Amino acid sequence: MGFVEGKIDNDKPFRGKAFPKTYLPAGGTRDHDLVELVKGDRASLWEALEQHGALLFRGFRVDSAEDFSSVVDAFGWDEMPYEGAAGRTKKSNRVFTANEIPLNEPITFHHEMSQIKEPCSKIFFFCMEPSPEGGETSIVPSEVVVERMEEELPEVMEKFSQVGMIRILHTKVVEEEDGNKKKIWQRMLKSEDEDEAGKRAMEKLSCNSLNFNEDGTADFFFGPMNPIREIGGKRLWFHYIQGYQHFDRDGIVTYGDGSPLPPHVVSVFDRILNENCVDVSWRKGDVLVVDNFRVQHARRPGKPPRSILVSVCK
Repeated sequence: MGFVEGKIDNDKPFRGKAFPKTYLPAGGTRDHDLVELVKGDRASLWEALEQHGALLFRGFRVDSAEDFSSVVDAFGWDEMPYEGAAGRTKKSNRVFTANEIPLNEPITFHHEMSQIKEPCSKIFFFCMEPSPEGGETSIVPSEVVVERMEEELPEVMEKFSQVGMIRILHTKVVEEEDGNKKKIWQRMLKSEDEDEAGKRAMEKLSCNSLNFNEDGTADFFFGPMNPIREIGGKRLWFHYIQGYQHFDRDGIVTYGDGSPLPPHVVSVFDRILNENCVDVSWRKGDVLVVDNFRVQHARRPGKPPRSILVSVCK
């Protein structure tokens, strides 16, 4: 096998296993074709992802969006189009830019496409250019988040089990570089027609209702729903409970009965995430594969010219 086991400075054991599991090229040179190595050892890598939750490939010859696309293909998982509110630009077959929220803003921990009825099962990240400062992608096992919340806030967990949570996603109208106004719901639902967009929302998203507002904004209502999902016999914290405000959309979260989440609940939740996460400091050419059902990811604030590409799989 052309891999040797590596280690990053701040990785953490998860269930006694490295998180993430890091692979380096045998011999320490970039002259290894990651595509062929993956094809030759695909079954073992699938098993490793199941065991570890995240795999990091560092030091291989992956230089472009096209190279990255070939690596994704080599794993053999079915292609899946991106669906969601975040802005994305297609760069190659199966390959898109990462979330285009300005780099100085953090992106909170989440499971990719968690608001979709059938979210992706795996997500690939590829570092075209690391941030000169910050810009790490952080990962955390969702099983650990459930366990820690049950230890620290059992009464909150009981209320979530009884009434669930509600998320309201408010999408805005933004001005693009050419001066035109863009309704974010149109980008999100790939339609400029309200009736057609409403149908697509009910088909694709796990929202219960959608309101189009006279000012061009829209409100998507999700829930009541339990933030915990059971997948493969594991209890996972699947729906984030933090509110947020970005240039193109806002998110508000309450208990399922409409009552607000006490501030200390979100504070404890954030602390648990940050105490148990691993910040992956990117190096040019890195490829990170994440089990999207078991592992959440986030982005630390960074600076240009950070460039991370992504690909999602069914």
